[in-house]
Amino acid sequence: MSVVGVDFGAKHSVIAAAGRGGVDVILNGNSQRLNPNMVGFDQSRSMGEAASSTALSNYKNTITNIKRLVGLSYDDPRAQAEMKRCPFKCVPYAHPSGPAGIAVSVRLQDDQRTIPIECVAGMMVKHMGQVAALKAAADSPGATTAECFPRDWVVAIPGYYTDAQRRAFAAGCEMAGVKGVQRFMHETTATALAFGIFKDIRKEFSKDRSTHVMFVDMGATTYSVSIVDFQPGRLVVKSAQYDVDLGGRDFDAVISDWIATKFEEKYRGKLSGAVRDNTKVMLKLGVAAEKAKKTLSPAGVKEARINLECLMDDLDFGISLRADEYKAMCEPLLARLAGPIERALAETKLTAADLSSVEIVGGATRVSSVKLTLAQVLGLDASAVNNGLSTTMNADEAVARGCALQSAILSPRFKVLPYEVVEYQPFPIKIEWDGAHEAGMEVDAEAGDATPTNSVVMFERGCNFPIVRRVTLRRSGKFTVDAMYDESALGNGFPAGSSRAIATFNINSPADADCKIRVNVKQDISGSLTLSSAQMVEEIVEEDKPAEEGGAESKAPEGGEGDAAKEGGEKKKPKLKKTNLEFSILRPLDWTPAEMQKENELEVEMENVDRVVRETADARNELESYIYDMRDKIISESQLMPYCTDQEKADFGKMLESMENWLYEDGFDATKSVYAKKLEELKVVGGPIERRSYEASARPAAMSTLQKTIEKYTSWLNTSQGDEAYAHVTDDERAKCSDKCDKASAWMYDMLDRQGGLPANADPAVTVEQIYATNKGVNDTVSPIMHKPKPKPKKVEEKKEDATPPETKEGGKEEAKPEPMDTSGSGGDPEPMAE
Repeated sequence: MSVVGVDFGAKHSVIAAAGRGGVDVILNGNSQRLNPNMVGFDQSRSMGEAASSTALSNYKNTITNIKRLVGLSYDDPRAQAEMKRCPFKCVPYAHPSGPAGIAVSVRLQDDQRTIPIECVAGMMVKHMGQVAALKAAADSPGATTAECFPRDWVVAIPGYYTDAQRRAFAAGCEMAGVKGVQRFMHETTATALAFGIFKDIRKEFSKDRSTHVMFVDMGATTYSVSIVDFQPGRLVVKSAQYDVDLGGRDFDAVISDWIATKFEEKYRGKLSGAVRDNTKVMLKLGVAAEKAKKTLSPAGVKEARINLECLMDDLDFGISLRADEYKAMCEPLLARLAGPIERALAETKLTAADLSSVEIVGGATRVSSVKLTLAQVLGLDASAVNNGLSTTMNADEAVARGCALQSAILSPRFKVLPYEVVEYQPFPIKIEWDGAHEAGMEVDAEAGDATPTNSVVMFERGCNFPIVRRVTLRRSGKFTVDAMYDESALGNGFPAGSSRAIATFNINSPADADCKIRVNVKQDISGSLTLSSAQMVEEIVEEDKPAEEGGAESKAPEGGEGDAAKEGGEKKKPKLKKTNLEFSILRPLDWTPAEMQKENELEVEMENVDRVVRETADARNELESYIYDMRDKIISESQLMPYCTDQEKADFGKMLESMENWLYEDGFDATKSVYAKKLEELKVVGGPIERRSYEASARPAAMSTLQKTIEKYTSWLNTSQGDEAYAHVTDDERAKCSDKCDKASAWMYDMLDRQGGLPANADPAVTVEQIYATNKGVNDTVSPIMHKPKPKPKKVEEKKEDATPPETKEGGKEEAKPEPMDTSGSGGDPEPMAE
């Protein structure tokens, strides 16, 4: 499972692995496909399923909604709104390159720690890799989890992420030790890839006509709509629209608020405070609300019963919520579903009738009122199955599967048929500088209007990436170029009140010359902006050699930056000399190498603590299991009772009881070595009893095996005496085999007699190991002789004919030879001889 894709959701994360058989979603240790996206801090860290088990009791130190905070400044309006919903404490984290970022204040090993939210995100991504590694190691005997840890990754991010958020997420993965992230992919694009690539294999798309599919995705916190054009071997994202603050948790909050109101009405005057001011109570209501929402989601369900024990001040509460009542409460949320759909259709100049299908994914799209509203907005048959919407994709796994496919396409470990993905840049990006009116400016034709100005939109909304574009300026000395989101982004989903700054490029050009500086700006495969290079471009005119000396006349290249000129009758042409210039990049909220190294060291330190705590817990559990297991076997089940004396039983029982009391009192917080020592002390007493039981149960089978072996070889010795097949076996070898069998037989019966005279609670006279060793000795002695191959017969040399000439034979004449008989039976004339 070296090639994986991760859907890093607000509430759950899913990891899928690409293999020869396709893409498989990996189950965690609890056989669940959805991993709670949370990290808990206590004496050590817990993540995923482990963190969810203590999320309610340890809510102040359990970090959730990580993806909503990554890469935001502490003062960003989005961050401030999100932090109000968080039960944990967020604090500013200073960056040397700009505004303060977000960190969480948690208690770890009795110390208050401040951990950047990006590091927490990296921890969770790494945990997902460990889930995959554990599964791969279990499927590959002998392999370790470290060897099976994924090497190639593609991680899904929301398409509305800004450049700072993309870079922060990448930094978080790197600080956590996650290497090999090939790209961060938009969630909507990953869904489209998972949908299109398999249909493309089945030849469902045509070159003659476009196949437009709308993908509606509503997860825990975000609602997105995209329209994708599918062609053979290619997908093109035509539009992507978002409502970044509409998701499943908002539909849960409606129920939570309703329950809180009803609870306060019932117990008015009896409560110690306001329900909504009690964080723990609201978390309980959130769990109950989600359960009620899921109950009401299937078609035909009319009512959901909600029961809460000891909700607040030891007061119980129960109430029923009707489906029609719930839908009426959700009307303000349902009204927001139409906006992104209408904007996507308008941007692509399509109508709902032009769509071949509307695919819905994301857990919140299962809500019946959501599906009904979507069908009404798109003009679908609301009475059809799923209200006319298509549910061919797994709502929870589609993004992870698409990321795994993209990872396989990019990875050198797989050979995959080419499939082109044309991405969609959500926000237009421009670069800005000073003095362009006086200095002059040239822009790459695709980058926008080349009219002299002090700014230009380099990457318009909807453009594909990765891509490199350039602008050429006339400058001398040091100067700066600023990259930022264009003002038009504010009307296309860019959050109001957030900073539009992306980066500042500081370029060092020669101070003594006014020259052309070519600035090459790149948007990489993950959508992050960088300055790939800055070059000083100079024109050098060289004289051509005469035609009679240098051959054919040389011509100026097409598209050159100057034309060839004639001076004094000689042709001249310009050449471009490019000199790379030094530059630096300053980004807000950027991580320096020193900061990343420091956080990586802290991550390693925390990982070692986790390992020690985990191994200590395993040692404690092993000791606890041994105490209960041995007590049951000796006392309750009587499985080992026959194999221990009364005195041993009494002494061992007291020892087990004493060890159990120690374990839950003084030994509750002991170290791993202490637990191991205590376990060894118990095994010194309990080990001999277990060995007696094992010997008694395994001895009959071992003796039977030895007896059968002796009888087999004895029978062979008796029956093979006159057998020609064994005539090559010598008498000495037979005597050796017979002696070995006789001794083994005598030893066996002697041991049986000795063992038969011993009680079950005494140490055995003979062990199973000794019996099998004796059996092996007989086999090693007799089997090679028994199966010794028969020697091959000696070759008889043929007599050579006497080469003495006939005249030298006795009598001086050649002996007459009889003529051969004609056996052909044809009776015809002989065939003529060939000349």
